[in-house]
Amino acid sequence: MASRARRVAPLADHDDHPDVVEADTATWSPARVAELYDIGNTWLHRTHPLTKLSAVLPLTVAGFVGDGAGVPVILLAVAIVTLVVSRLGIIALKSLRLMAPMTLALVIIHGVVRPYDSEPLAAWGPISVNAEGLALAGTTAARLAVFVIAVTAAMATVHPKIFATALIQRGVSHKLAYAYLAGAELIPEMRLRATQILEAQQSRGFDTKGSLPRRLRTLFALLKPLLVSSLIGVEMRTLALESRGFSLPGRRTAAVAVRERGRLLQRSLLLASIPLLVLAIIW
Repeated sequence: MASRARRVAPLADHDDHPDVVEADTATWSPARVAELYDIGNTWLHRTHPLTKLSAVLPLTVAGFVGDGAGVPVILLAVAIVTLVVSRLGIIALKSLRLMAPMTLALVIIHGVVRPYDSEPLAAWGPISVNAEGLALAGTTAARLAVFVIAVTAAMATVHPKIFATALIQRGVSHKLAYAYLAGAELIPEMRLRATQILEAQQSRGFDTKGSLPRRLRTLFALLKPLLVSSLIGVEMRTLALESRGFSLPGRRTAAVAVRERGRLLQRSLLLASIPLLVLAIIW
């Protein structure tokens, strides 16, 4: 019992121990609920959460420098190669999968639907494919992909609890930090709860397969207990937080302390976005 107290004490007094390392999030059950979070111990996982968040802005702004697709394509290629070399290729795959529907929509809107004065590459009756539109669609998709892959890499390598704790340690309101944490875990928790409800109904002989009307009945039978259980869960969480003085003023003591590091790098990244923004506007 004494050894356990010695292990917990530094976490409780993290103001006196600024070098406390984050807890092993692989052992947390919420890590399995937060589906975006990718458990690992790479250099990107060990980077301070706010450093990763600060890098998103200059990377996104840099993608808009220049008129063509050269700069965003180079940034995108470097980001993908970096993730693959760092054994985080699954994050790059997730980002590209998120971009697939948007890229298809851009190609249809700019390359097919939007009219141009130049000669089309191919035409089938009223439908034509234009090279200028395809180039614009590719440039826009590359710029958006840089932002998507930066945000996905930043959020997939930090547990929501760690990120919320880092925000609180930097002076952000604990209410805003909790709002982020609750939002990050809301949809995965609802998906998990929906799966549990569906399995419970199937164990009672409820047929979830078959024709479309039967599937619609299954959906309505799933929605009611899902919404009721979600509301009950929110109420129980609210009561639990209030019973522990969540709304009271004053500093909080976190169960997990994030090591304070990288402030100079974070400020440098944010300052670097200013000349990049000016360059993107003037170019």
